[in-house]
Amino acid sequence: MGDNASRLHEGLVWHRGFGLLVDKLDAPNFWLGVARLLGDHVAFDTWVALLFSPHRPPTIFAESDEEDGSDEQLFQDYQRGLYLLDPFYIEACARARSGLLRLDDVAPECFTSTEYYQRYFRRNIVADEIQFNVALDHEQVLCLSLGSSQRFDSEAMGTLLLIQPWLLPLMRQRMHFEALAEQVSGPHPWHPQGVQSPPPAVNSLTDREREVSQLMLGGCSTKEIARRLNISVETVRAHKKHLYTKLGINSQSELFALFWQARQDAQPQA
Repeated sequence: MGDNASRLHEGLVWHRGFGLLVDKLDAPNFWLGVARLLGDHVAFDTWVALLFSPHRPPTIFAESDEEDGSDEQLFQDYQRGLYLLDPFYIEACARARSGLLRLDDVAPECFTSTEYYQRYFRRNIVADEIQFNVALDHEQVLCLSLGSSQRFDSEAMGTLLLIQPWLLPLMRQRMHFEALAEQVSGPHPWHPQGVQSPPPAVNSLTDREREVSQLMLGGCSTKEIARRLNISVETVRAHKKHLYTKLGINSQSELFALFWQARQDAQPQA
């Protein structure tokens, strides 16, 4: 009887909280309300609501706020170009789909050894990340990301799966109230459709070599790159050899340095 009463009370608390959230659907603090409601049921450390689209940097609607301001530079670096190496972004661009995804579902085999993981992910997320995704069309994906310094356990994942059918439709409705910026940041210089002029060495890469380099930096193994691009392992190795020769480098650390320098050079001067 005690367990049944406890579950009843938990259900009543959830319904009350969700009802209040629906009432905030058009309010500026909607995403903060979502984060607080989820925080009553699952432990996490950071959160961000953002929109993924293949040909533009992510649009960030709202995010958790660190008191020391340490998150501000991380988000700036993310929008400046690190998003291109985010396994959730790569997955959304490859296959726009709705649902609850966790890092294990999208991270490449060598993700934890990448410069992106060491310089950004480990500092900002630390251990684990999940995303509630809503595919708005065949390209745009609305995401609510939760980051944790501890791995989400089976109980937490079960709770999030129970919340998913309630939250995803509400997120879709929220898009009617989001004022999307008309001015879109320019495409990044390593994108085949980019219009800015990257450094000469980077500019010498073919579109396929740029694809291979981005997947390498994102943590994909040679076999994984071959599968994603539907080419042979030998072809991937040839692309790697050619791009390393063109850029005059010998390691992925040097490749990341060139990638990041290209992003810095592409920023408008004050």
